Amino acid sequence: MSLKKITSLTMLLAVLVMSFTGILLFITPPGRVANWTNWQIFGMSKSLIADIHTTFMVLFIVATILHIFYNLKPIVSYMKNQAREFVLFTKEMIVAATLVVVFLIGTIYQVAPFSTFIDFGDGIKNSWEKQTSTAPYSHAELSSLEEFILKMDYQEEEIEGILQINNISYKLEQSLSQIAKNNDISPNKLFEILQKQKNSTKKHIPLTGMGKKSVEDVASTLGVPVEEFIQDLEVIGIKASKNDKFKEVAESIDSSPVDLLRAMGYEKNE
Repeated sequence: MSLKKITSLTMLLAVLVMSFTGILLFITPPGRVANWTNWQIFGMSKSLIADIHTTFMVLFIVATILHIFYNLKPIVSYMKNQAREFVLFTKEMIVAATLVVVFLIGTIYQVAPFSTFIDFGDGIKNSWEKQTSTAPYSHAELSSLEEFILKMDYQEEEIEGILQINNISYKLEQSLSQIAKNNDISPNKLFEILQKQKNSTKKHIPLTGMGKKSVEDVASTLGVPVEEFIQDLEVIGIKASKNDKFKEVAESIDSSPVDLLRAMGYEKNE
């Protein structure tokens, strides 16, 4: 085998992979969106694409060094004049250096058409944010559940009740990202479940006898449209129809009607 050929082919394959991952990184959403929603393309997360791009960059650099070593004579010949004298700034070198400087300065100072291209990429990235919900604050997915509850002004007991009803395993010291990963959901989905508690308007209502009523009857007692009540159940991971017995709905998740309603944001009259 020829190491010289292997080097050249490695450079070719590496630059193809880097071009592919570079294009993907050009269109990926910002990290605050990608990490919050578990964004993926071709089964790859943004962080994985970035990791592949980085490792192949290292491979490309190593292959480039070897390529220069194996092709030093031809490269040096590019910097010789017709008299075969070494001249650093040949016409070709000047053109190549000029191209590099133009691209560098154009990018640094955001000069058109470089700024237009960059703005186009930013537009694609920002469009993802319009299509998905964003975190309530920067890097919320890195906050521990305990810290998140404090920042969002949630009630710890009520939040724990919602998580338990949804069979979500958690520890208060774990980050939202860790909890979401352990339960095969995104931090955004976890937040949607928790947000139910934040957005719910607590009502003091008589909860006695709720287990004997249908979902529709319970909604009527609460003064909530049955469609909205069913949607509220879906938010915390429960599917039900209006004719289902509310007690059976609660028992399907090993809960009681009272605990289920509490998890939905209602409070029992004392």
